[in-house]
Amino acid sequence: MRGAAQRVRNAQTGRDRDRLPVVDVQRAALDDRDWPGGAERSGHREIHGRAEPLAHRHVRDGGLVPLLNRKGFTLVELMMALLLFSMAATAIVETFSLHQRTVGAQAERIALQQNLRAGLAVLPAELRALNAAEGDIVKMSATSITIRALRQLAVLCQVPVLGGASVTLTVRQTPFYGTQFDNTRDGIYVFYDGDESLRSDDAWVSGRLTSAPVNTAKCSDGKPAYSFTTSLSLGALPALTGRIQSGAPVWGYRQTTYGVFQQADGRWYVGMKDSSAALTPVVGPLVGSNGLRFTYYDANGLVTADSSRVARIGVAILSQTATPVRQGSVSAATYQVDSLSTYTTLRNNPRW
Repeated sequence: MRGAAQRVRNAQTGRDRDRLPVVDVQRAALDDRDWPGGAERSGHREIHGRAEPLAHRHVRDGGLVPLLNRKGFTLVELMMALLLFSMAATAIVETFSLHQRTVGAQAERIALQQNLRAGLAVLPAELRALNAAEGDIVKMSATSITIRALRQLAVLCQVPVLGGASVTLTVRQTPFYGTQFDNTRDGIYVFYDGDESLRSDDAWVSGRLTSAPVNTAKCSDGKPAYSFTTSLSLGALPALTGRIQSGAPVWGYRQTTYGVFQQADGRWYVGMKDSSAALTPVVGPLVGSNGLRFTYYDANGLVTADSSRVARIGVAILSQTATPVRQGSVSAATYQVDSLSTYTTLRNNPRW
């Protein structure tokens, strides 16, 4: 039985192999989907009689792998990246701005302190050479002082003839320190030695120039010299020739005023002027009209208003930065203020 059934199946298989394929002649042309791989080329495939886009196919389908392997970012990821970048950029800008403000504030404070030190270098140097008992303080107040400020130093090279209303002085051209003598503005001090065996009659004799200096004069040794006439005030000292000797020092002074003044921009400065010249800034800007203070003391350390009794002068300067400064993270810019003070002893103070 089994042999007969096997022969029947073999016969049917042979008949099927001998059959020719049947072609539907009613189709005028073949669609791409009828060819192997045609569905992939057309972007669709047949699933249960309908076309399905390739994007819906399974990842294991070979034609989809290049599309699904593409890299990219979502909108949320881009927004987060922009947020982090903005935060970092803001922090960098704030750090840089803080650094710039700190550097600017330090530069302004350094300039302020240098300004104060310069002021306290000039004023004490001028005041230290004064002798109030001899009238070197012409006028004084809490915010200004007018003095005889030393401007020249020379050496006599001829013995002057005393006893007349006018005395001719001859000084060496070398050495000579300071500006040239000006008979319209300058006065002089000449050292009066008196009796060489005594110290009690030594003094500085003051005078005013009554003629312009002549630069063609000669010393007793033939060296170049300046010559000018003066009106010396000897007071009770004997007007004897020889009491002022050759080689005696000659100081030239110019009446000078230091005080507070306000410039056209409305800011206050410590100014200086000599004779008829206008005030020029020396230190500043100050905090106001009270940015400079003078305090005058006598030999006992008591405050005095008598210019001839002044033995010590206190100077205080209160200054501020030239421009407003922002400190650290403070939003408002303000002027930084600093001050310096000192005390200067005059030549007539017997305690020093």
